[in-house]
This record gives sequence, C-alpha cells and structure tokens, in this order.
Amino acid sequence: MRRALAAAAERIADYLAGMAARPIFPAAVQAPAGELFPERGEPLGELFGAAADWAERNAIHVGNPGYAGHMDSGVAVAGLLGDWLASALNQNLLAFELAPGATLLEKRLIETFARLAGYGSGAGGIFTTGGTVANLTALLLARDAASRDASRLGLSGEHPLCVLASQDAHYSIAKACAVLGLGSDRVIPVPVAGPERRLDPAALPQIRLEALRRGLRPIALVATAGTTSCGAVDPLAACADFCDQHGLWLHVDGAHGGALLFHPGERARLLAALPRADSFSFDPHKWLWAPKSAGVLLVRREADLVTAHYHAPYLDRFSDHGEALPVSQGRRALDGSRRFDALKVWLILRHLGRAGLASAIEGRLALTRWLHQHLSEHRFFVPRHQPDLNVLSFAPRDSAHETRIAEVHRTLEREGRFWSSYTVLDGRPCHRVVLLNPTTDRPVLESLIQRLTALHQQPAGCSQPAGGLLHSSPPLPPTRPGFSGSDPADPSPDRRPR
Repeated sequence: MRRALAAAAERIADYLAGMAARPIFPAAVQAPAGELFPERGEPLGELFGAAADWAERNAIHVGNPGYAGHMDSGVAVAGLLGDWLASALNQNLLAFELAPGATLLEKRLIETFARLAGYGSGAGGIFTTGGTVANLTALLLARDAASRDASRLGLSGEHPLCVLASQDAHYSIAKACAVLGLGSDRVIPVPVAGPERRLDPAALPQIRLEALRRGLRPIALVATAGTTSCGAVDPLAACADFCDQHGLWLHVDGAHGGALLFHPGERARLLAALPRADSFSFDPHKWLWAPKSAGVLLVRREADLVTAHYHAPYLDRFSDHGEALPVSQGRRALDGSRRFDALKVWLILRHLGRAGLASAIEGRLALTRWLHQHLSEHRFFVPRHQPDLNVLSFAPRDSAHETRIAEVHRTLEREGRFWSSYTVLDGRPCHRVVLLNPTTDRPVLESLIQRLTALHQQPAGCSQPAGGLLHSSPPLPPTRPGFSGSDPADPSPDRRPR
C-alpha cells in the first residue's frame, strides 16, 4: 500500500511539474482500451500507471498557463492534499454520527463565510457539489417560502409561479425551476444594460406587471454575481430594494464572483448589499482553486434551510449531541451521502491566508483590467463589455471577421498552445477568456492575442467549425498571480497551479 501511494504521489507531482509543456487539448480522444472489468485483478502499481497514462493523454490540461477557456483552472496543492485526505477518511456528512469532526468543521466554515457575507448570527448554510445544486436548493427555499405546503402537497393548488433573472443568468436557474415543478419557461428574463451588461433594475417593475397580467406569480429574483459570458455583477442594492417592495426572495448566484468575499475592496464595491439577500451561493472549486467539486450555499436565516421533512430515527440516536437537525447538516441538503469537501477548502484558506487569497484574486482582476485596456487599443480586436471580474469577451473590430471565430478556435485547439472559448452576445459571436489560472500572465495573453489575430487573417477554410466549444447564454424570447501552490521539489509556496 505504501509503495503504491508513494508512487502515485510522485506521478501526480510529475504531472503538475510538467503541465506547461503539454498540449492543452488531446489530439485524439479515446476511451480506455481492453477489458474494463477483467476476470482476474491486476497489480495496483501497474494498474495505476496505466490508468494515469490514459488519463493524462485524454484530459484537457486546465492548469496549463495557456488555458483561459472556462471557469476551470489548475488546483491549489493544499486543496489537492485535502481532497486526498478526505477520500482516505471517507466521512459521510449526512449525519453527525457519520462525520463528527467533519460536521463541526463544515459548520465553522459556514459561520466564517456568513460573517464575510455580512449575515448575522442567525445565518446558516451547507456545502454542496457546486452552483447548480446550490441554486436548486435556494430556489426550493424560495418556493417553500411562497407556498408553505408545496414540499408536502405539491403545487397543484397554486397559481403558476415564476422567477425573475437576468437574460445572462446561468442555465442552472432554468434547470432548478424545471426540477421544482415551476417549469423552465417560468424563468422570466430581465434585460441587461450598461457597459458591464448588468441586470437592468429599471426593467423589473414592468416585467413583474407583465408576469402578473399573464397569471403568473413572481416569487424570487435571482441576481448574478459573475455572469458566465461576461462576469457581470448585477446591482444587488437595487435588486434588494425591488424584492423588499414586492415581497420576493432574493437569491444571489455568486458561483464565480462570490469569491469577492475574500477581497475586501471588491467586496465593498460590488457585494455591499449582499447582507440583504435571502440566499447566496459560491463555488470554491472556481476562484478558490479547490479540486472539484465544492460549492457553498449561505442563507440569511438558518431556520429557512430545510429541504424536506422526513423521519430517520436511525440517525437521531445521540441526544447528548443535540437533535439531528440542529447539529447534522444532512437534513439541510438535497444530497444524502455528502463528501467531506470542507476539508480541502479549509486547507486552502489556511495555506493562503486572508492576505494571500486577496492578493491572488487581485492578481487575476488586475490582469483582466490590463487585457481590457490592451484590447481597447488593439488594431484588430475590441472588448465587447467592461469587465467586473476576470471574464472578458472581445471580437474583431470588423464584424466581417466574426464568421471566422468558430474556425479560429478549432485551429487554436488543434495547435495545443492556447485554449480560450467563445460565446454569443446579443446574437453576435465573440471570443472569451476567463483569467483564472495563476500562471497565466501578460506575455501569455499577448501571445494568445497575436495568434488569434493571425488565424483570423489566414485564408478561410483552413479548419472546421468548433460547434462543441460554443458557450452562450439563452437568447431573449422574440417578444422580449500567483497563488501559493507547492512545487513538487520545494515545499515553499510558488506560482504552480494545481
């Protein structure tokens, strides 16, 4: 066992150390060859080596400095170690008795995050698998706040309910409404406005009235802190005012931009009204560089965080630890078995510290501001919006070149040095980068922009469209720096991503 684990650690360290030399995307993706479930077992050392060979050949290497495609990145080594330890401990955060220390750590971290969000002592929360489940849980609470018997009796006796959200809101909001019985078409899009493409609060009163005329009952407004295509942070204060006026639940989807909790200056600038939100989600597996998966949902009133009422007497045995609901986290979550994801997040926070994490986030914001200025002065490209965060979409100044964007991306992917993405804004395609990787710097971005420019200016027809890379927000209806990792050979912090 010790030999196998030591060999695995060396192999992973070698992978991290050689990340920058690898082509980012596999040239020919293949499933594993041979029998997946053999009659007789194989030696563990040989098996892991072969599995690692296959996995490395067929993975996209998101820790490469040239990767700036989506909200993924290399991992913090502290998080990698925590993830490994959590797997070995194999705790189940369904109940206190199945994960005693893990339960208390999760609750303490939730308290820490709630204080940063400005919530009072009555706040609560849970770790989730990511933003999709966090948003689903939040909208479940919003639905139950509006219709107290919905979880037990269903929605058959209710007027149709609806949710308001930015036109650039994440698709998980529509998925949540589908699961909750509201219907995905009952997510009413609110237009965006301004150079940042934030939700337009001036449009909210009319959209609400139109929903009421259609026989719909609005129950919640979802504000986004970090839209996927542009990284926009919606105006939380205006959203909170609207919700207070009309008795709506305010959920802030901060899956990406929620990391500004850990940057005091940006928290004050963009998240100052967060304490007024009923719920708030963010993903440590994005801008805290935790291994997937790790999401967090915070609620202003812990008493609201009950996903269903049920009896499980086999989990309520120890009265000296309190009842299951106050101590255990399982009844607050949609999942039954729950992984010890708080451990890796805790290790990252302790390793980086408040100053280190704020500095790492500021490094990505500063790089994005530089790139926006660089493209504003560029002869070929122009930014399509003013960035709030570390996401920037841009396009050729000459719109005739927009038809080449998909083709350019396919060529870029095949070359292997860079990997960006593209999106669609107001019906027009554009390039998009998410500057999350701590090893991505100005020279890398300058080279990326140079290569994109050159590919656009090559003769057309050199590659096939990259339809699979398209990442766009649903259109409106026709009527409407380093952070501290660890080099495998050096325990001191450096700029190596996970």
